[in-house]
Amino acid sequence: MIASTPASWTPWTDRAGRISFIKLATLLGLLAPAMWMIAEWRLGWLSPKPTGDLVRESGDWAMRILVLSLVVTPLRYVARFNRAILVRRMVGLAALFYTLLHIALWCLDLHFEWLRIATELVLRLFLTVGLVATLLMVALGVTSNDWSIRKLGSAGWNRLHSWVYVATLLSLIHYFMEVRLDASEAALMCGLFMLLMSFRQIRKRATPGFLNLMLAALVCSVGAGLIEALYYKLSTSVNISRVLMANFDVSYRVSPALWVLGAGLAVAVLANLRARFGPKPARAARA
Repeated sequence: MIASTPASWTPWTDRAGRISFIKLATLLGLLAPAMWMIAEWRLGWLSPKPTGDLVRESGDWAMRILVLSLVVTPLRYVARFNRAILVRRMVGLAALFYTLLHIALWCLDLHFEWLRIATELVLRLFLTVGLVATLLMVALGVTSNDWSIRKLGSAGWNRLHSWVYVATLLSLIHYFMEVRLDASEAALMCGLFMLLMSFRQIRKRATPGFLNLMLAALVCSVGAGLIEALYYKLSTSVNISRVLMANFDVSYRVSPALWVLGAGLAVAVLANLRARFGPKPARAARA
């Protein structure tokens, strides 16, 4: 960090008003998808139905960033990168921003016909699920500030914000229900969510060591493959075992199951390396 003049409330500065390079880099990364969508629209790179394209893209990015927001805690614990906490609020609010952008573009695609919009939200289940997830995210976004922490207390605020897992699960259900042809990314997001949740459960019950993290990676990888296979079974009646085996065939593509397996194994290896060669916790050092 270096001294600078911006006010401490700007998203790229710390509480002392100094530029934080990790916050600045994160902010630029989170704004990049929006800038790309604007460029696509202005340069005419979209289909003859550009609004529909942007609805899908904004929804994709909302889902990706929402799952990314759950990576902060494992990153702090496994990599001992405590500065990741500086950007957790920013990433969560970015997920809310892209979610609201997704809804606004969808309303635009329906020409702001409010009766039709309300009818769609009530009668189409995947839209109702998405609306509930959005309302939860709005509640979390509104309370993502120091004033809310003081008013609710640390324990109350943490209980409220644990609903982010419910919001993510509902968002994944909504995401899967609106898939038309390719369920790969939806299966990948589900697999990563399972991996992140398994890490939290392991941490509650035991030390996240190499073996239990590797086992979690294997289980979540198979889970991602099963989710994708079940989707194609229900939508196309294809044989489940064939889709599941294809998930572990690298000659065709890197499947969602393999991406989840790779991410989980990377976390397990990193945890093992940090335990062996990283700095010891302060309590152990004092002992």
